[in-house]
Amino acid sequence: MFSELERAPKQLQLLMAYTELSVKNGFVRRQDLMERTGSTAAQVKALADKGIFVLEDKQADRLLYTGKQPDAAVVFTLAQEEAYTKLQQGLEEKNVALLHGVTGSGKTLLYIQKIKECLATGKQAVFLLPEIALTTQLVSRLMAHFGEEMGVYHSHFSNNERVEIWEKVRKGDYKLVLGPRSALWLPYSDIGLIIADEEHDGSYKQKDPAPRFHARDAAIYLAGLHGAKVILGSATPSVESLYNVQHNKYAYVPLKERYLGVKMPVIELVNAQPAAGVPYGGQMITPPLQQAIIEALQNRRQVILFQNRRGYAPFQICTVCGWVPQCKNCAVSLTYHKSTDKMHCHYCGMKASVIHTCPSCGSNRLTSKSFGTEKIEEEVKQIFPEARVARMDVDSMRGKKSMNELLTKLDARKIDILVGTQMVVKGLDFAGVSLVGILNADNLLSFPDFRVNERAFQLMEQVSGRAGRTDGAGRVLIQAYNLKHPVLEWVQAHDVHTFYSNEIQYSQYFGYPPFSRLIKIIFKHADEQKATIGAELMAKALTTLDGLTVQGPGPAIVPRVRNMYIMEIWIKCPRDGKLLDNVKTFLKEQKQIITGTRGLNSIQVLFDVDPV
Repeated sequence: MFSELERAPKQLQLLMAYTELSVKNGFVRRQDLMERTGSTAAQVKALADKGIFVLEDKQADRLLYTGKQPDAAVVFTLAQEEAYTKLQQGLEEKNVALLHGVTGSGKTLLYIQKIKECLATGKQAVFLLPEIALTTQLVSRLMAHFGEEMGVYHSHFSNNERVEIWEKVRKGDYKLVLGPRSALWLPYSDIGLIIADEEHDGSYKQKDPAPRFHARDAAIYLAGLHGAKVILGSATPSVESLYNVQHNKYAYVPLKERYLGVKMPVIELVNAQPAAGVPYGGQMITPPLQQAIIEALQNRRQVILFQNRRGYAPFQICTVCGWVPQCKNCAVSLTYHKSTDKMHCHYCGMKASVIHTCPSCGSNRLTSKSFGTEKIEEEVKQIFPEARVARMDVDSMRGKKSMNELLTKLDARKIDILVGTQMVVKGLDFAGVSLVGILNADNLLSFPDFRVNERAFQLMEQVSGRAGRTDGAGRVLIQAYNLKHPVLEWVQAHDVHTFYSNEIQYSQYFGYPPFSRLIKIIFKHADEQKATIGAELMAKALTTLDGLTVQGPGPAIVPRVRNMYIMEIWIKCPRDGKLLDNVKTFLKEQKQIITGTRGLNSIQVLFDVDPV
């Protein structure tokens, strides 16, 4: 055939591309062949007319399948065996079990065994993860055990791929579905088990658009409809889940040691304040952390640096008059991104040119304050020019395959230093990582939110769990100005229980969840005055209800987004089912009254129950 086509180079190219693709896939899609060779449908048809190609319609599966391994058996350590027995007992007594296993303890093996038991009874299982990023690493592990019975579902798939997964779940071809919160809405017929891994994670809560549900709570409700069991897994359980364990609603299964007895990482606190007369690069990477990175690189180990801000410089300021560049659509400062050489708004996506002259005073003395992942990446490359550096944040992971490619490189040790936002925190498991640096702990501890200590503790404990997962030779350096903050002490001691007892005490004193139900009412309007009037009407109406604590109205933390002014009212409602029903009915009625008021018909009134 090749000799026959010598005088038709395009057809020859098609045949060569076909032989290459067919080796990998068995059959070849015409579209793939045309894209590979830049040829037309007519050229493919010419080869079919010569009898070289056979064209046929075939139902193609867009979803990757790597094959099941027949010998993929689950082997437990003694600690896992003990935890598994407790899990079995717990699920016999309760419908929900909290598996509290330290980072790197091998919780996934327990999940796999429970899924196998569930599938053996002919029922379906759902495995929830907070982030799409986590599915990438887990898929290959689970595929080895479940093969074609397992499907993955998330928002990075095209609509056609989603339809295909939907159909396979509906027909029962997929017995196990792995995915983030949206995976809950697939058409399951008979669920036997739902697992919510990293159950504490805020990503399980959908903030916009409606429905504003929490996947962990929705999973428990869905399991109740199917008579299924639920396993909530985490190294840093949420205060609500620990409270439910304390009040005997959930079974509790501790797994206190890492897989094969590997030691937990050593956590060291580093003063971010430079010593007198010792300047260093804007306090991004302190000398102790630099030395630790050098030692890790010399030992051919990998390093993760965590900073919970993306971009290059979170804000610029005029040193003469204090003017800060603001977004014209939102009440937030603009972040400079060096990759685009523009100022970005992280709320509405607006981009603006870099400003070199202050429009307020005419000065050219504009300076960058604070630092994001881009700036850290740049500094790390300057300090360690020989190291291979990569960045993991929303900006660098926009492509469909970006995350997969980065994780593959990290696993193959083609990356020495990974700089990232909280994407690097969640469940990543790499044997080569021996050092984790948290560059600015004060940022995590100073956010205006009643859950700030809980979030900071979970983030720092989770990111520190990425170090020394196979040999126990892990080090974590936490840079902070306030080294006496109690959360840092709890993280250093890996002490979840002291953290919980402190947090639950404050929650009870101030009437926050789990001792109340929080309802946030949001009012949005392009006219600030109308948003305020709507909020005031609701607040006045709420005073007629007894038993509620009403805070507000007041502007949101970011009071204007996409040219819409935002006012908020927060309601603390006692955990009383009858009162809650009355409050819901009352709020719906008041919303209709407010939106029906003359001049306020275009106001948006949104409800968010138990906002995270």
